[in-house]
Amino acid sequence: MAEFIRTWLNDNNRWNSPRFLLGESFGTTRAAAVAKILEKDLSISLNGLIYISQALDYQGSSPYVRDNIISYITYLPTMAATAFYHNKVTPKPDDFEKFLAQARLFATDELLPALFKGNSIDQQTFDAIANKLSFYTGLSTGYIKKANLRINGFRFAKELLRDKGIAVGLLDGRYQADEIDDLRADTQGDASAAISAAYLTGLRDYMRNDLMIDWQRLYQSPADSELSSQWRWRPVPDNKSWEPTYVNTSHDLSIALRANPTLNVFVASGYYDLVTPFFDAEFTLNRHDILSERVQYEYYHGGHMMYVNEDSRIQLLKDIRLFVSQQLK
Repeated sequence: MAEFIRTWLNDNNRWNSPRFLLGESFGTTRAAAVAKILEKDLSISLNGLIYISQALDYQGSSPYVRDNIISYITYLPTMAATAFYHNKVTPKPDDFEKFLAQARLFATDELLPALFKGNSIDQQTFDAIANKLSFYTGLSTGYIKKANLRINGFRFAKELLRDKGIAVGLLDGRYQADEIDDLRADTQGDASAAISAAYLTGLRDYMRNDLMIDWQRLYQSPADSELSSQWRWRPVPDNKSWEPTYVNTSHDLSIALRANPTLNVFVASGYYDLVTPFFDAEFTLNRHDILSERVQYEYYHGGHMMYVNEDSRIQLLKDIRLFVSQQLK
């Protein structure tokens, strides 16, 4: 991808044009790696990076790994936002933003130390944490204690409205689905996938009527299942030793920011995103030697694709345009 950018700049005589990278989800993982190669290896400077639903360090977005303590922390504020939306927080606070700020503090200052203690935690503290988790997530203290204070973000989507036989979306916790098996621990699919057909229809219409591509082959949505199942993360060549870790391109971003002192990052997150939680963006970009003063966070009332909410789409466009214009001053 970096080589493609270099070739395009050269072939189209655009070396002096502004350059921005925008990635969404997996695209943010790649954008960090490409930025490092451009800035450090190819001496091609960027004017800005735009991350939509960032996914640089996958430890904070892998709730299905049972011993991954970090995910129980990064998911808590998103679960709180989703519980708030579905009126499962009792008593329901008046100030949504203040409520999420309190959820962040509880996650880092109380839940994290409690989980770190493991079996050495005393019963009084265990009960107090369980009660607070129940308040922030809308789940019963009984369920939370059975989970040993470790609420799986994906199972949360099934548990929150279980009393109604409803599962909430993963990509967007505002969506609801009436699944067949109400006894499953986690969701059978993703309630927010209801919008997928509209995107597929829009893409095929654009290809046929605007680009004049008469393509009869099946379009793989969201991706080729065979390719997806064979995808793997290995940051070193096969002939070199390596201890497996979570996918992480955060260090690439850190290198790119130091190579270019004018490079800044815009991070857009949806409050109800149970795939790449907004608190994980904060957790990731506030460490890994990333320069915090070069990162701008914006939040929207939506999910992984916050722009499906019209108000959020308009605000996102305004915020990105302002970021771009500021970077070009």
